[in-house]
Parts: sequence; C-alpha cells; structure tokens
Amino acid sequence: MNQYYLTEWRALTKATDVTLHLYTVPLKDPSSRNTQGGKLIFHLNKLNNFQPMVFFDQYIASFEEIKQWGDETFLQYEARPISPSRNVERTLLERLLKKQLERLAHPDYMMNRGKFRSKQAHPKSTSGLLIYPALDLNVNVSETAEIVFGFDLTHQFEYRENLLQQIKRDPKSVSAGMRVIDSTHPKSYEYEFVEVAPYRANEVSPIMKCSIIDYFAKKEPKRVIAPDALVVHVKGRNNQILPYLPEQLKQSCSFETIPARQLGAVNRIIKLSPDARMSKLMPEALELIGRLPMLQFERQDVRAARLGYSIQTLPSPRLRFGKGKTTSYAKTGLKQGGVFETGEATVSFFVDPKLRDHQKLRQVLEFINMLQTTSERFGVTLNVSNKPKGLSQKLSADLLQAEDVLYQLKSVPQHFEGVVVVIAEEASLQHSYQAIKRQFGGKHDVVTQCVELHDRVLNSEDTLYNILLGIYVKAGLQPWILGEPLHSDCFVGLDVSHENGKHAAGIIQIIGKDGAMIKQKALSTSEAGEKISSETMREIVYDTLHAFEEQYGHAPKHITFHRDGFGREDLTLIDSILSPREIQFDYVEILKNVNRRMAIHEEGWKTSQGLSYTKERMGYLLSTNPHVRVGMAKPLKVVQQTTTLPFEAILTDVYRLSFMHVHSLLKTRLPITTHYADLSSTFHNRGLLNANTEHEEALPFV
Repeated sequence: MNQYYLTEWRALTKATDVTLHLYTVPLKDPSSRNTQGGKLIFHLNKLNNFQPMVFFDQYIASFEEIKQWGDETFLQYEARPISPSRNVERTLLERLLKKQLERLAHPDYMMNRGKFRSKQAHPKSTSGLLIYPALDLNVNVSETAEIVFGFDLTHQFEYRENLLQQIKRDPKSVSAGMRVIDSTHPKSYEYEFVEVAPYRANEVSPIMKCSIIDYFAKKEPKRVIAPDALVVHVKGRNNQILPYLPEQLKQSCSFETIPARQLGAVNRIIKLSPDARMSKLMPEALELIGRLPMLQFERQDVRAARLGYSIQTLPSPRLRFGKGKTTSYAKTGLKQGGVFETGEATVSFFVDPKLRDHQKLRQVLEFINMLQTTSERFGVTLNVSNKPKGLSQKLSADLLQAEDVLYQLKSVPQHFEGVVVVIAEEASLQHSYQAIKRQFGGKHDVVTQCVELHDRVLNSEDTLYNILLGIYVKAGLQPWILGEPLHSDCFVGLDVSHENGKHAAGIIQIIGKDGAMIKQKALSTSEAGEKISSETMREIVYDTLHAFEEQYGHAPKHITFHRDGFGREDLTLIDSILSPREIQFDYVEILKNVNRRMAIHEEGWKTSQGLSYTKERMGYLLSTNPHVRVGMAKPLKVVQQTTTLPFEAILTDVYRLSFMHVHSLLKTRLPITTHYADLSSTFHNRGLLNANTEHEEALPFV
C-alpha cells in the first residue's frame, strides 16, 4: 500500500504548553533595533555560558532564566507560554527552538550558514570543490499553537584551497569586496575581504594592539605560526575590520557562483533520486529534531494524511495545437499539428564574425535551411531580412570576444529587424551574451535569440524545436493553448526582482481561459522593497482591465493574481478598483523554495507528477516528475489569500498553467504567470529589457 509523505514533522506538544522566559528590553534607537538586539544577545551569551537565547523586535526569549545581565537592563520579565495570536511571540518561539536544536546538535553537527552539517559526513570532491550534504530545517508556529518542523537535504560548497593558497597561486583572483568564509569556525562566519595587511604575523596589529602570534599564544598555545606569515584584513557585518590568517579563510562558494564548466560534474553529485534523497533525509532529520526535550513527537506524523492534508493527483491538461490536434505533450503536438497560431515571422541572422571560414559558413547555412524547412512544416514562414547584408564584412573577427564588445555593438542593432537570431561559438556567447542583450534589447528594443553553433545543437531535433519556439514567442505567435478552460477569465503574474540593491516589479498577463498570453510588461518603476507599492498595483490593475477589454470587448468577470513569493500587497486597494465594476478576484502566493519534499513510499521512494496535498486554502503541488538521474522533484506551495474561487480550482489552474511555457519543450514546475514575471523583472533590473518596449505581445526575456 502506498504511503504519502511530506518532510514536515508536527509536534504533539502545543506552543501553549511550552514556557518561555520573556524579556522586554529598552531600545535606544528604534530604527536600528536589529543591530541593538544582535549586540545585546552577543553580550548576554558570553555572560550566561552561551545558553540559547534569541531576540526579535524589543523582546528576548530563552527556555531558561537569564540570570546575568551585567550593565544591561530589561523593562519587563515574564515566564509563560507564548500567545499564539501574536506574530512577534510566535517568531520568538520559532527562533528559539532552532537555536536550542543547534546547541543540542553539538558536537555531532556544525552550523554552516544556518544549515546543520554532520561532522561525520565525508565531502565529495570535484574540480577543486568540496561538496557537503547538510540538513536545512525551519520551524513554523501557527496561530492555532501547532509547532511544525520542515526539513530538506541540501548541499553546501567549499573550495578545496584556502585563501593563502589562492593568493600564492593567483594573486589577482583575490580582490577587495570578495566574500570569504571562516570554515574553521563552527558557525562558518562570512566576511568581506579588504586587503592583505601591511604587517606580518609577528608584528603588532594596530587593530588588535598585539601580534597575531601573541593572540594565538593565549587562545591556542600549541599552534605554530611562522613569524613572517601573511595577515589579511576582512570586514564583518558591522563593518568592523578584523585581522585574519588567510589559511583560516576560503573564498565563499555557492551553487550560483560555480563556473558553468563545472556544473555538469557538480550536478552529478547533488542531483539525488527520490530514493537516495529520502532514504538519507528522513531518518537523519527525525533523529535530530527528536532531540528537543521540551517537545514530544509521533513518528507517524510525517505522513500527509496524519498531518491533515487531503491527497489528490491532478490530471495533466490537453494542449491544443494546429489542425485541431490535442495532446499533453508539446513535441507530439508540434509534429502532428504544428503551431496553434500560424502565419509569418521576420527574422534577421547575426553570425559571429569568427565563423567566416568555408566549413563553418556551410554549417551556418545548413542550420538556417533546417530552421526554415521545419518552421514551414509547423505552419510559420520565416521571412529572412536582407537588411543586415554586408554588415559582417565591416565587423572585426573577434567582435564577440573583444574586451570592449559592449562599445563595438552600439551601432550594430540598427542594421537588423524582426527577431534577430545570433549564431556564435560557445566562447563568444559566454563572453558577449549580456552585451548582446543589453545593446539589442535594453537599448534598441530589438529581440534576440542566441544560438550556440555546436554539433549537439545542429544534430538535436529537440534543440531545433526549442530555437523555433523561441523565435515564435518573440515574434508574438502562440505555439499552443490549453484545450480545457481555466476557472478564471484572466491571470496576472506579479514579481519583485531583487538584484544589487535594486527592486523592480515585473508583470506578465495571461488573458483568457485558454492560457494564451496577449500582453507582457516590465514596469519601469522601482520598488522600495519586497512589497509592490499601491501606485504600481493600481497601474497593474488598470493595465489588466484595458488589455482584456481590448482583446474581448468586455470586462472580465474574475481575475486571479499570482504573486511570486509572499504577498504583502494591499488587497483592499484591488477590491476598491474591481468591486464597483462588479469584477471578482483571487490573490494567490506561489512559493517555489519551501524546504519540503513530497514522496510516495512503496518498495522504495518515488514522486508523481500532479500529486497534491491540500489543507483549507493552501497546498503543496508536484508539477514535474524528472528522471531519477536528473534528481527529485521540488514541490510548489500555493496559498490562496482570498476566498472567491474554491481552492481546488485555484490549484488546478496553477498546475495547468505550468504546461504553458510556450518557448520550450521542457516541462517547467512553475506556472507561466510567476515564471515569466520573474524573468521579466530580472531582465528589466539588468538593463536587458527596454522600459518602453513595443514588444508587449511577445516574450523578449526567454
């Protein structure tokens, strides 16, 4: 018999059964309460033998009385259970339970960037990287006083060489601003590299008022340090400069910073099958969480049904292609019926000047011929523009690998029209991709489709299809639609992109019950934080109504807003605009990183596409089911903030819209709404998308 599991463990103990020692402390400057709280906790920790304690806002909490306060004071003290209706007290208990677990996990685990890394775990090694498995745990305390732990198995990355070795190997690779980590410390503190210090280990540091050697003579008397050892300066979170021995540090490493050439080897290590992941995750996480003495658990309370979830498997939707063909598979639909929206598309070809020799030019021409022939079969004629004719002879051979490629490309986009297909070698695209997108898209509002000239591209049918799909959606053509109607008339995807301190709202609108997109827009207004401002939201709602009415000649009866991440927006404002027009709406959060896994246990562990666990107006959904060598599917969390449509309808629409990524044959786990909104706002933040684009019926960011 199948057993349905969720990596979520509910305690039998209620939050109202756990006593906390709660202290209200004075705030000297309310605007810097986080900094003050951190400093106070650090001080109290040292005074009280590092007993677990946490702070939030104006409050400090511990499971034991904090007896030593030194020169610090508190305004009020209570020993009592939390009030579950108060968010601040729920947050204190959540933080304190994890902090207590950190203390109890020692010495078996070390904390690394908030994750539990077993000291017994042996790292896998590849291409100068060390890859460690780690447990990622979070605690949720609900308003009904339930205490729930969510957990997942993740991986952490370290470079094999330390900073001293890196400086000796390649001094230019170490520069100011680089993130470094003290991997020798149990908490793996992260810093910003400042400089190599102008003194050595046996000389007095003006910061420490003693030498590094004298410092360690007291701290680690047996440690031997060479008198002429290098010293470096790093900067902490509070901007305090600290001296360090570089052999204690390593350049910080995350999955996002790993070079593309190494990703294949890394993925082969971290992409675990459902059986491999769950077999390791479940016993280790349950053993670790079960160490908390103030909580009681039932071993069966990781099953979805025991946790109160309803279990259902949603059917895959039918997709409609040309010639009336319907199927659940994009490739089959294209082969049998071609695209849903047939017609013509203007294209221009921008060929890497390095590809001028006879053999490579022949490959390029064969590829272009394949594109045109296959596209005709799908029902779209590619009209090749002659506008760029002769331009290639005026460009330097190393244009796309030049240091000043951004400058050299400035006058190039004006020679092209339609969708520009950029054909280049791998090295050229790696070097110039951002520059191409910035000059063509960001500056000149010219859409581009980049193609790497490689045997695996020229000989892959799937790749050929994906390139054509990219051309179609950038030309404003709809490759397929849903064969079954959605529950809402109109869908709006919302996202706020965060990058380098910039915040920008992005929007993609899915119009109609068939899932077809008729307008996208990356808003040019920057947001102050994660919340979309009222002014921006008002513009989004009016934009949506106008686009729908232009397409259909009447207003929608119901709109569903899909928010990428947590929604903090003013729903009353939306209602004030839509209610007088007798338009209903729903507001739905789509959370993609939820620290949960869903799995079925039969003879081993497996996943199933369309599997959902739902409870009231929230649910977890598996929208993909990759091959075991690709890894284990990650669930989405869907939360309905309103109550207009039944939640089952909300979840079904999210699942169906995950089949509408019309730029690729690949099935993506996110619905088209939030995925395209995310891409749109990210492109906008990076200057790759023109703020006043005329391509509002196309997808220039895919």
